[in-house]
Amino acid sequence: MKLFIGNLSYDTSESELREIFAEFEPILEFVRPINRDTGQPRGFAFVTLKDHETGEAAIEALNGKSLGGRQIAINEAEERSNSRPPQNRYRPVEEDVTSGAAPRVDDRPTDKKGNKVKYKSI
Repeated sequence: MKLFIGNLSYDTSESELREIFAEFEPILEFVRPINRDTGQPRGFAFVTLKDHETGEAAIEALNGKSLGGRQIAINEAEERSNSRPPQNRYRPVEEDVTSGAAPRVDDRPTDKKGNKVKYKSI
């Protein structure tokens, strides 16, 4: 069972987290995401335990427990939903049928050769 541990202090170390889960061994996976801009741990972690019963026991025993001066929140992790498609800034407007907006019309004037005139910035 995969557990989400929230409201973690940035100062909480991986060894401290492993220590509070010691009685629920074996830990199959431990993930503590890092903020890519600051390099600092984020305020949550994921722990995968061997089975559902062990996970339920860990939630019962550790949810609301104080760790690093904060009350941690532990519950079953939910699968990430991909309800929002990834944003692609370079996708042509004509292909954007999901927004419901009318496609943009290129009404720029043409030169003598039939090429669209490019506007210059000020």
